[in-house]
Amino acid sequence: METNSTNKLITIAKNKGIKFLRGDKALFKKYSYFQVINAYKDLFVYDEYTIDDIKNDISNKIKLNFYRKSFQIKNDITDNDLYETICNKICKKYGLDGKTLKEKEEQIQMIKYHHHVYSPGTLYTDFIRMYKFEHELRMMLLKYTLIIEENVKNIFISYLNDINAKPNYLVNMDNYNTNSLKSKSFDTMKLIIDKYDNQKSKPIKRKRDQHLIVPYWIIINELAMNQTYYAIANLNSKDSYRIFLRCINFFTKLNLTEENRGKSEKQINYEKKMINNFKTLLCYLGEFRNMLAHNQPIYCYNVSKYRVNGNPKFEYELPNVKSEYTDKKGKKISKEKQQINIIGSLMYCLKEYFGNDDFNANNSTKLDLSKIIYILYKILKHIDKNTDFYSELTKIYSKYNIILNKPVTEVTNANEIANLKMAMSKLSAYKLHTTELIEKIELGKSYKKELKSKEKKLKEITNQINSILKNINLIETKSKYKNFPARKKYTEFTGINLNFFKNIE
Repeated sequence: METNSTNKLITIAKNKGIKFLRGDKALFKKYSYFQVINAYKDLFVYDEYTIDDIKNDISNKIKLNFYRKSFQIKNDITDNDLYETICNKICKKYGLDGKTLKEKEEQIQMIKYHHHVYSPGTLYTDFIRMYKFEHELRMMLLKYTLIIEENVKNIFISYLNDINAKPNYLVNMDNYNTNSLKSKSFDTMKLIIDKYDNQKSKPIKRKRDQHLIVPYWIIINELAMNQTYYAIANLNSKDSYRIFLRCINFFTKLNLTEENRGKSEKQINYEKKMINNFKTLLCYLGEFRNMLAHNQPIYCYNVSKYRVNGNPKFEYELPNVKSEYTDKKGKKISKEKQQINIIGSLMYCLKEYFGNDDFNANNSTKLDLSKIIYILYKILKHIDKNTDFYSELTKIYSKYNIILNKPVTEVTNANEIANLKMAMSKLSAYKLHTTELIEKIELGKSYKKELKSKEKKLKEITNQINSILKNINLIETKSKYKNFPARKKYTEFTGINLNFFKNIE
């Protein structure tokens, strides 16, 4: 493929409608074109043209100046040669080697080329804003995803401890399911064996230097989340089932028992469905964790294809379904419809896992970023009721004025809060003893001195509280960003709008 200088990349971006303000060229040099403009282009694109669209427009003498500017075609190229010149430019850009015009067209169609045009007024800083926002969001989500990853590993190790597994359990093929041709057990075994040679891991290196076997409790902690998932999934059916059962009991409100004795067939099938769907969730979270760790854009999580003018606009990678499928009556069911049916079943399970709420009761059946964030939050809230997940999430969205625009209030002198708490505790401990005073009044006993003393004490406490309140400095910080221009498109991709934050709170 053709490489471009920084100045040429800026020119290309400008020709597509992206505006550069003063200082943006210097900013452009700090960031990768691929990680900024290419990564977030779908949020700002308002139209796109295939090679067939371009050919048709030029044949009908439509948008000639637009295409000349977009592809940087010089004026000495005639209108009759414009289309082939554009084909030549596209082929050069992507390293295509077609000789005739027909060959070039076929190759351009093969790579599914689309020429994108950005919404009027799109600023380069809009891309930078989105890049910075997602960077912070990814770091926050990764932090919490790693908590779930660590707990899955702990459950895995704890189970093997409880069944008195031998230290070499994970390298014994007898412990894996090898009955199916589709089994990935050998892949898992290879992964585990490769971990034995990881000289960068101090615990592994220490055991190898001692000429001792590396036990499963060390190996498991070396695995990434999706590697841990597949390691459990590929074990023999009994151990695999029971480990995932322990996961579902730990991460959700369900409390399933390992033994099937005394359970009806209906109950057994229900529990299998709950466990299988939760396995799917853990798999999704494992894949998502990799996106976070490798700095991939997450607004388009699970979107395999997006077309501005297509129907449907979105095609999704997950759930995995057949591209063509017919029901018992021979009726064709689209890939999209199959996925909707599967996610519909998953939404039912979310109610069982976490209870009914406004999100899982009235939500769509698309597997997008909103679902993943919801699942993360619900799991974390179940294992830690005091989690800061929600407040951190809303703070990041508000900071960049993406969907939310809540000002952040901060105390500059936090020591005064501690003083206020002490004064409030005095107020809480203060007691007037009205029953005793009334009794003294009715019996004609002296009470005024005691009442004045109580009044003086209360006044001292209230004066102290008011004094502290005057000294507390509050600063309300609002987002420096204006309304996000691609707000509607962001919601289309992610399923995240104002109601999302209300519904999960």
